[in-house]
Amino acid sequence: MNANRRKQVNPVHLSSLIRCMLVALFVGVSALFFLFIKNQQFALAEEIRQMERKIANVRSQNETLLAHVTELSSRRMLQQRIAEGFISMKLIQDNAIARLTPPAQATADGVLRTAFNEGVRQ
Repeated sequence: MNANRRKQVNPVHLSSLIRCMLVALFVGVSALFFLFIKNQQFALAEEIRQMERKIANVRSQNETLLAHVTELSSRRMLQQRIAEGFISMKLIQDNAIARLTPPAQATADGVLRTAFNEGVRQ
């Protein structure tokens, strides 16, 4: 009876078992990698959304500040500030002016000729 039992045992093919395990391992690793990539995409998309919100906030603040600066530098507002005494206007003195070229001198007849070339006469 022992001889009959040995004949009915099904052999296990080691190569097909290893191949199936490798395929299952490859599919599992691929699925994990896919999930990792999807999670990374979601996290990066959330960061992009936050940055876009910050950019929109900064742009709106810039527009508000630009409108405020435009209002404060308007002629009406400056005249109002002068009337209040917040701003005072003073004449600019000659020693406070920086010149790149020496000041032009008037000729004997009292006329200032800065753009006149005496060599060219028609």
